[in-house]
This record gives sequence, C-alpha cells and structure tokens, in this order.
Amino acid sequence: MSEKQEIQQHTGSSHGGGEIDEKKVGTVEIEEQAHHEHVDEISPELEILLQTDPLTGLTDDEVARRRETFGRNELIEKKRHPLLKFLSYFTGAIAYLIEIAVICSAVVGDWADFGIITALLFVNATIGFVEESKAESALDALKQTLALKTRCWRNGHLVELDTAELVPGDVIVLRLGDIIPADGRLLGIGATGEATEGDLQVDQSALTGESLPLSKNKGATVYSSSIVKQGQQMAV
Repeated sequence: MSEKQEIQQHTGSSHGGGEIDEKKVGTVEIEEQAHHEHVDEISPELEILLQTDPLTGLTDDEVARRRETFGRNELIEKKRHPLLKFLSYFTGAIAYLIEIAVICSAVVGDWADFGIITALLFVNATIGFVEESKAESALDALKQTLALKTRCWRNGHLVELDTAELVPGDVIVLRLGDIIPADGRLLGIGATGEATEGDLQVDQSALTGESLPLSKNKGATVYSSSIVKQGQQMAV
C-alpha cells in the first residue's frame, strides 16, 4: 500500500459525506473535510411569522394569537399508568395472531405449544415495555437540559420570561453560556441592534455528537438545548 493510500485510509475513511480538500505537505497529500451546515426549509406561512422587528418584538396581542395557534413552547407530557402501558402490548396485529395461536393450542390440547407461545407473548410485551421505559427516561434527561428562562424583546422592551412562553416570531437574545431555548434563525445583530462581525460559537454535541463548537453566522439555524460558547447575537 502506498503512503498516500495509507493517509487516505486513516484520514478520509473516518469522515462522512462532504467536500474533500487535498493539501500537499512535503510529499504527502492530506485530505481535509469541510463542514457543511444543514439548511432547514421553512414554509412560506412560517416565514411570514419570522419577519419581526428585532428591537420591538411582538406585541401582547400577537403573542396571544400565536400561542392560541401553536401552543406553548414545551414538550407535551402524557403519563399512563404502568399497568395499562404493559397491557397495551397485548394489542395489535402481531399480538392478536399470537393470542389466536394460544387459543388454538388450548382447544386442541397441545399444552407444550400453549406454554411456549404464551411465554413468547409475555416476553414480547416485556421487551416492548422496557424499551419504551428507556425512551421515556432519555426524554426526561433531555428535558433537564432545556433552558428555563430567556431574554426576549416584547412590546419594545427586553424582558426575561419562561421559555415555555415563547411563540414563533419572538426575538431572543443569545449570549455566552446561554442554553438556546428554541430553534431559531440568527439575525446577525447584538442585543441593542448593533451589527456583529463575529460568529456565534455553538456547542450542539448533545444533538449531533460533534466534539467541537460550530461557528454560526447571520441566517444560520441554532437548535434548542444547544449551548452558546462564544459571542452574542439575537435570533428569531
């Protein structure tokens, strides 16, 4: 294997898709992958809601109308009794087929098959119940990382409010150390309306697993539960 192939094997194979740049260092060619930011497509209806004056924000009437349409900025939690949740795994097409097989085995007196199929039915329900419990635990852990308070422009004033009170079109201020309270689009201006030249450094490792913060500039999307590591900007 040539020296170039060895370098490619150790540097290129560990990356995902993306544009690859080649640089020569001495006699060795090194491949570098450029990061490509995912661009979210926003519907025209939502785009209209994002055209908020950055230094005025929404009025109380606009907030009330949008909250009635979109609800609160929070994850809706519906708790079921554990017993009812476990019994729900005995319903559904596959579960019904197994239950019919159990009844047929009992009718013909094949007790060996009856015992095996019944055991499979309960094992299937137990596995589903445990996996769903793990998913709920992961969701509870995610809720603990969400911001509780945020700074937002309302009625021409910068106020602090609960993140659950945010609606589409709200203008929020993001500063060093803040947990981003909702998905938003960076506006490229500071809290008092001045243009900012520096990028916002955002740690979104909890969402993507990336070890280093990413640079976000005007127009880029920032995501809820990410953490601002450097800079300040407003976002809508």
